[in-house]
Amino acid sequence: MATLWLLAAPAMAQDAATPAGDPQATTLETMVVRPEPEEVVDLYRFRNPVEVESGALGRSWKEPTSLEQLGKNGGIVPVLVGLAARQVQKGARKIPGWKEPEQPAVARPPPLDDAQAARALRLYESNEPSR
Repeated sequence: MATLWLLAAPAMAQDAATPAGDPQATTLETMVVRPEPEEVVDLYRFRNPVEVESGALGRSWKEPTSLEQLGKNGGIVPVLVGLAARQVQKGARKIPGWKEPEQPAVARPPPLDDAQAARALRLYESNEPSR
């Protein structure tokens, strides 16, 4: 037993000789190692190599609202109110005398007639004060 104690004493002395405040002792920070995420390959995904511009149908087609989107937008009541408002607006446009909110611009007449413009040009060229 004494022999084992004598053999183990130098090893225990080495462990006790390096206190936490020793400037030569180095402590490494904890590292977290994670594997890189693997790319999931979807074998059934089709990538069309040809890109086609949208036509008239593609521009006017609107996918119907999914049930998830319907729920996110507040339910069926706001959607039905919006549809009713569009139908009322469509009917109001058929009323005689209805004007669209966006109307073409109408140019105003020039501020001077031909005689006034000629007089103004003469006065400008002669630098005479106007009466």
